[in-house]
Amino acid sequence: MNENDLYIEYLLEMGAMTPEQEKLARQQSYVDSLRQSAITAPQGRMVGNTYVAPSWAQYAAQLGNAYMARSGQKKLDDAYKEQSATDQDAVNRIRAEIARRRGKTLPSQAPVATGVVKRPFGIEDEQPY
Repeated sequence: MNENDLYIEYLLEMGAMTPEQEKLARQQSYVDSLRQSAITAPQGRMVGNTYVAPSWAQYAAQLGNAYMARSGQKKLDDAYKEQSATDQDAVNRIRAEIARRRGKTLPSQAPVATGVVKRPFGIEDEQPY
């Protein structure tokens, strides 16, 4: 278990992260590890006094990791957008319910200005809007 996994576990147990967010964070950690392995170049080895070059399969695995990281990141980006939209919808519903219970209107539903501007000392001016 690496440091990132411990941090995710901590946030989940403290209630700062929902299970859906935890799933996305773990998938992001996996994609990051794939990306890191795709960046690391294959290295040859010394066997006795002979240098053995990297196999073509190591290069193919590197390309496969890069592809998997890229496609995984695209899926994660879509999931993050969907999660963000879901969270925003929930916040808007909660705000509307609170406003309804208080008998107030939300700022997006505020009444339109009437055209009367109140100034200091009780002077009212008609202003076209």
